[in-house]
Amino acid sequence: MSDSDSTLSAKRQSISKKLRFEVFKRDSFTCQYCGRKAPDVILEVDHIHPVSKGGKNDLLNYITSCVDCNQGKSDRLLSDDAVLEKQRRQLAELQERREQIDMMYEWQKSLLGINQQIGERLAAFWSECCHGWTLNESGQRELRELERRFGFDEVMSAIQIATEHYLDYGDDGKVTKESVETAWKKIGGVLVTRKRERDNPDLPLQDLYRIRARCRGKYGYFDEQYGWKLLCEAAKAGAPIGLLDDTVQDNQSWTSWRSEMRRLIQSRGGEA
Repeated sequence: MSDSDSTLSAKRQSISKKLRFEVFKRDSFTCQYCGRKAPDVILEVDHIHPVSKGGKNDLLNYITSCVDCNQGKSDRLLSDDAVLEKQRRQLAELQERREQIDMMYEWQKSLLGINQQIGERLAAFWSECCHGWTLNESGQRELRELERRFGFDEVMSAIQIATEHYLDYGDDGKVTKESVETAWKKIGGVLVTRKRERDNPDLPLQDLYRIRARCRGKYGYFDEQYGWKLLCEAAKAGAPIGLLDDTVQDNQSWTSWRSEMRRLIQSRGGEA
Protein backbone atom coordinates (compact mmCIF):
# COMPACT_ATOMS: atom_id res chain seq x y z
CA MET A 1 0.00 0.00 0.00
CA SER A 2 1.29 3.43 -0.93
CA ASP A 3 1.46 6.39 1.43
CA SER A 4 -1.45 8.02 -0.39
CA ASP A 5 -3.54 4.88 -0.04
CA SER A 6 -2.68 4.74 3.67
CA THR A 7 -3.71 8.40 4.11
CA LEU A 8 -6.97 7.84 2.22
CA SER A 9 -7.82 4.82 4.35
CA ALA A 10 -7.18 6.80 7.49
CA LYS A 11 -9.49 9.58 6.35
CA ARG A 12 -12.38 7.30 5.38
CA GLN A 13 -14.65 6.18 8.20
CA SER A 14 -17.06 3.28 8.31
CA ILE A 15 -20.69 4.40 8.34
CA SER A 16 -22.86 2.91 11.07
CA LYS A 17 -26.13 1.17 10.32
CA LYS A 18 -28.02 3.91 12.16
CA LEU A 19 -26.40 6.67 10.11
CA ARG A 20 -26.99 4.78 6.86
CA PHE A 21 -30.65 4.52 7.78
CA GLU A 22 -30.85 8.28 8.45
CA VAL A 23 -29.30 9.04 5.06
CA PHE A 24 -31.58 6.60 3.22
CA LYS A 25 -34.63 7.95 5.05
CA ARG A 26 -33.70 11.56 4.28
CA ASP A 27 -33.33 10.69 0.59
CA SER A 28 -36.56 8.62 0.55
CA PHE A 29 -34.56 5.44 -0.23
CA THR A 30 -33.87 6.83 -3.70
CA CYS A 31 -30.61 7.02 -5.61
CA GLN A 32 -29.88 10.72 -5.97
CA TYR A 33 -28.02 10.14 -9.26
CA CYS A 34 -30.43 8.02 -11.31
CA GLY A 35 -33.66 8.13 -9.32
CA ARG A 36 -34.05 4.39 -8.90
CA LYS A 37 -35.44 3.22 -5.56
CA ALA A 38 -35.03 0.33 -3.16
CA PRO A 39 -35.74 -2.54 -3.33
CA ASP A 40 -35.30 -2.41 -7.11
CA VAL A 41 -31.66 -1.54 -6.58
CA ILE A 42 -29.12 -1.96 -3.80
CA LEU A 43 -28.43 1.38 -2.11
CA GLU A 44 -25.19 2.61 -0.63
CA VAL A 45 -24.11 5.75 1.18
CA ASP A 46 -21.70 7.80 -0.91
CA HIS A 47 -19.72 11.00 -0.35
CA ILE A 48 -20.83 14.05 -2.32
CA HIS A 49 -17.36 15.54 -2.09
CA PRO A 50 -14.89 12.65 -2.17
CA VAL A 51 -12.68 12.19 0.86
CA SER A 52 -9.71 12.21 -1.46
CA LYS A 53 -10.59 15.78 -2.43
CA GLY A 54 -11.17 17.00 1.12
CA GLY A 55 -14.76 15.86 1.65
CA LYS A 56 -15.87 15.38 5.23
CA ASN A 57 -17.41 12.38 6.92
CA ASP A 58 -20.64 14.05 8.02
CA LEU A 59 -24.33 13.90 7.17
CA LEU A 60 -24.27 16.90 4.84
CA ASN A 61 -21.61 15.22 2.73
CA TYR A 62 -23.43 11.87 2.53
CA ILE A 63 -25.80 10.95 -0.28
CA THR A 64 -27.82 7.90 -1.25
CA SER A 65 -26.50 6.12 -4.33
CA CYS A 66 -27.29 2.82 -5.97
CA VAL A 67 -24.44 0.34 -6.42
CA ASP A 68 -24.18 0.95 -10.18
CA CYS A 69 -23.96 4.74 -9.86
CA ASN A 70 -21.54 4.54 -6.96
CA GLN A 71 -19.18 2.19 -8.74
CA GLY A 72 -19.24 4.22 -11.95
CA LYS A 73 -18.83 7.59 -10.27
CA SER A 74 -15.42 6.91 -8.77
CA ASP A 75 -14.33 10.10 -7.02
CA ARG A 76 -15.83 12.67 -9.40
CA LEU A 77 -17.82 15.59 -8.01
CA LEU A 78 -21.50 16.05 -8.67
CA SER A 79 -21.91 18.64 -11.38
CA ASP A 80 -25.31 19.75 -10.11
CA ASP A 81 -25.35 21.13 -6.57
CA ALA A 82 -29.17 20.93 -6.46
CA VAL A 83 -28.88 17.63 -4.60
CA LEU A 84 -26.85 19.27 -1.87
CA GLU A 85 -29.31 22.12 -1.61
CA LYS A 86 -32.14 19.61 -1.43
CA GLN A 87 -30.41 17.81 1.43
CA ARG A 88 -29.87 21.04 3.31
CA ARG A 89 -33.53 21.92 2.84
CA GLN A 90 -34.61 18.51 4.06
CA LEU A 91 -32.36 18.79 7.09
CA ALA A 92 -33.84 22.20 7.85
CA GLU A 93 -37.35 20.75 7.57
CA LEU A 94 -36.36 17.85 9.80
CA GLN A 95 -35.00 20.26 12.38
CA GLU A 96 -38.20 22.30 12.20
CA ARG A 97 -40.29 19.18 12.77
CA ARG A 98 -38.17 18.27 15.76
CA GLU A 99 -38.53 21.76 17.19
CA GLN A 100 -42.30 21.64 16.68
CA ILE A 101 -42.45 18.26 18.43
CA ASP A 102 -40.54 19.81 21.32
CA MET A 103 -42.98 22.72 21.38
CA MET A 104 -45.96 20.34 21.34
CA TYR A 105 -44.40 18.39 24.18
CA GLU A 106 -44.00 21.54 26.25
CA TRP A 107 -47.56 22.58 25.35
CA GLN A 108 -48.96 19.26 26.52
CA LYS A 109 -47.00 19.55 29.75
CA SER A 110 -48.45 23.02 30.30
CA LEU A 111 -51.96 21.64 29.69
CA LEU A 112 -51.35 19.00 32.32
CA GLY A 113 -50.27 21.75 34.67
CA ILE A 114 -53.41 23.75 33.89
CA ASN A 115 -55.60 20.69 34.50
CA GLN A 116 -53.89 20.18 37.83
CA GLN A 117 -54.51 23.82 38.74
CA ILE A 118 -58.17 23.51 37.76
CA GLY A 119 -58.57 20.54 40.08
CA GLU A 120 -56.85 22.39 42.89
CA ARG A 121 -59.00 25.53 42.42
CA LEU A 122 -62.24 23.55 42.38
CA ALA A 123 -61.14 21.53 45.42
CA ALA A 124 -60.34 24.77 47.25
CA PHE A 125 -63.80 26.14 46.40
CA TRP A 126 -65.40 22.92 47.65
CA SER A 127 -63.47 23.20 50.90
CA GLU A 128 -64.56 26.81 51.30
CA CYS A 129 -68.23 25.94 50.72
CA CYS A 130 -67.97 23.00 53.15
CA HIS A 131 -66.28 25.08 55.84
CA GLY A 132 -63.00 23.22 55.83
CA TRP A 133 -63.83 19.75 54.55
CA THR A 134 -61.21 18.82 51.96
CA LEU A 135 -60.94 16.44 49.00
CA ASN A 136 -58.28 13.81 48.40
CA GLU A 137 -56.56 13.30 45.04
CA SER A 138 -59.35 10.99 43.88
CA GLY A 139 -61.90 13.72 44.55
CA GLN A 140 -59.83 16.26 42.65
CA ARG A 141 -59.66 13.89 39.67
CA GLU A 142 -63.45 13.60 39.72
CA LEU A 143 -63.77 17.38 39.70
CA ARG A 144 -61.35 17.64 36.77
CA GLU A 145 -63.44 15.11 34.84
CA LEU A 146 -66.64 17.02 35.60
CA GLU A 147 -64.93 20.24 34.50
CA ARG A 148 -63.93 18.59 31.23
CA ARG A 149 -67.53 17.52 30.58
CA PHE A 150 -69.48 20.54 31.83
CA GLY A 151 -67.05 23.46 32.14
CA PHE A 152 -65.40 25.28 35.03
CA ASP A 153 -68.23 27.74 35.74
CA GLU A 154 -70.88 25.02 35.75
CA VAL A 155 -68.93 22.88 38.24
CA MET A 156 -68.46 25.91 40.49
CA SER A 157 -72.22 26.59 40.37
CA ALA A 158 -73.05 22.93 41.04
CA ILE A 159 -70.78 22.87 44.09
CA GLN A 160 -72.46 25.97 45.43
CA ILE A 161 -75.99 24.62 44.81
CA ALA A 162 -75.22 21.19 46.31
CA THR A 163 -73.64 22.58 49.45
CA GLU A 164 -76.38 25.17 49.97
CA HIS A 165 -79.14 22.56 49.70
CA TYR A 166 -77.66 19.52 51.41
CA LEU A 167 -75.25 20.62 54.14
CA ASP A 168 -76.50 20.18 57.68
CA TYR A 169 -74.99 21.39 60.95
CA GLY A 170 -74.61 19.44 64.16
CA ASP A 171 -75.22 20.59 67.72
CA ASP A 172 -71.67 21.89 67.80
CA GLY A 173 -72.41 24.20 64.89
CA LYS A 174 -70.12 22.30 62.52
CA VAL A 175 -71.05 20.72 59.21
CA THR A 176 -71.77 17.02 59.61
CA LYS A 177 -69.79 14.42 57.72
CA GLU A 178 -72.95 12.72 56.45
CA SER A 179 -74.27 15.91 54.88
CA VAL A 180 -70.90 16.63 53.25
CA GLU A 181 -70.94 13.18 51.67
CA THR A 182 -74.52 13.73 50.49
CA ALA A 183 -73.67 17.11 48.96
CA TRP A 184 -70.68 15.59 47.18
CA LYS A 185 -72.83 12.86 45.62
CA LYS A 186 -75.36 15.44 44.39
CA ILE A 187 -72.92 17.51 42.33
CA GLY A 188 -73.15 15.27 39.26
CA GLY A 189 -76.94 15.27 39.39
CA VAL A 190 -77.05 19.04 39.65
CA LEU A 191 -74.84 19.34 36.58
CA VAL A 192 -76.99 16.93 34.55
CA THR A 193 -80.20 18.68 35.63
CA ARG A 194 -78.89 22.12 34.68
CA LYS A 195 -77.76 20.80 31.29
CA ARG A 196 -81.19 19.29 30.67
CA GLU A 197 -82.81 22.60 31.49
CA ARG A 198 -80.56 24.39 29.02
CA ASP A 199 -81.10 21.78 26.30
CA ASN A 200 -84.89 21.52 26.81
CA PRO A 201 -86.17 24.98 27.75
CA ASP A 202 -89.74 24.17 26.64
CA LEU A 203 -90.22 20.98 28.69
CA PRO A 204 -91.90 21.02 32.13
CA LEU A 205 -88.83 19.45 33.72
CA GLN A 206 -89.88 19.93 37.34
CA ASP A 207 -93.12 18.02 36.69
CA LEU A 208 -91.21 15.31 34.84
CA TYR A 209 -88.75 14.99 37.73
CA ARG A 210 -91.68 14.59 40.11
CA ILE A 211 -93.31 11.89 37.96
CA ARG A 212 -90.04 10.06 37.63
CA ALA A 213 -89.66 10.11 41.42
CA ARG A 214 -93.13 8.60 41.73
CA CYS A 215 -92.17 5.81 39.33
CA ARG A 216 -88.97 5.20 41.24
CA GLY A 217 -90.85 4.96 44.52
CA LYS A 218 -93.73 2.80 43.27
CA TYR A 219 -92.04 0.23 41.05
CA GLY A 220 -89.56 -2.28 42.42
CA TYR A 221 -87.45 -1.77 39.29
CA PHE A 222 -87.26 1.40 37.22
CA ASP A 223 -84.85 2.04 34.32
CA GLU A 224 -83.81 5.62 35.09
CA GLN A 225 -82.33 6.45 31.69
CA TYR A 226 -84.99 4.89 29.50
CA GLY A 227 -87.80 6.00 31.80
CA TRP A 228 -86.62 9.59 31.58
CA LYS A 229 -86.42 9.30 27.80
CA LEU A 230 -90.04 8.12 27.64
CA LEU A 231 -91.23 10.97 29.85
CA CYS A 232 -89.43 13.56 27.72
CA GLU A 233 -90.73 12.05 24.45
CA ALA A 234 -94.29 12.05 25.82
CA ALA A 235 -94.00 15.69 26.89
CA LYS A 236 -92.57 16.67 23.49
CA ALA A 237 -95.50 14.87 21.82
CA GLY A 238 -97.87 17.07 23.83
CA ALA A 239 -99.08 14.65 26.51
CA PRO A 240 -100.58 16.61 29.46
CA ILE A 241 -98.85 16.29 32.83
CA GLY A 242 -102.10 15.02 34.37
CA LEU A 243 -102.17 12.17 31.86
CA LEU A 244 -98.58 11.24 32.69
CA ASP A 245 -99.50 11.23 36.38
CA ASP A 246 -102.35 8.83 35.58
CA THR A 247 -99.98 6.37 33.89
CA VAL A 248 -98.12 5.99 37.16
CA GLN A 249 -101.35 5.55 39.08
CA ASP A 250 -102.77 2.99 36.63
CA ASN A 251 -99.73 0.70 36.36
CA GLN A 252 -98.22 -1.54 38.99
CA SER A 253 -94.86 -2.37 37.36
CA TRP A 254 -92.12 -0.86 35.27
CA THR A 255 -92.95 -3.22 32.38
CA SER A 256 -96.63 -2.24 32.15
CA TRP A 257 -95.87 1.48 32.62
CA ARG A 258 -93.24 1.33 29.86
CA SER A 259 -95.71 -0.33 27.48
CA GLU A 260 -98.41 2.25 28.18
CA MET A 261 -95.94 5.11 27.71
CA ARG A 262 -94.89 3.70 24.34
CA ARG A 263 -98.52 3.46 23.18
CA LEU A 264 -99.18 6.98 24.45
CA ILE A 265 -96.22 8.45 22.57
CA GLN A 266 -97.02 6.62 19.33
CA SER A 267 -100.69 7.66 19.50
CA ARG A 268 -99.54 11.28 19.53
CA GLY A 269 -97.16 10.87 16.61
CA GLY A 270 -93.97 10.60 18.63
CA GLU A 271 -91.23 7.99 18.59
CA ALA A 272 -90.86 5.70 21.58
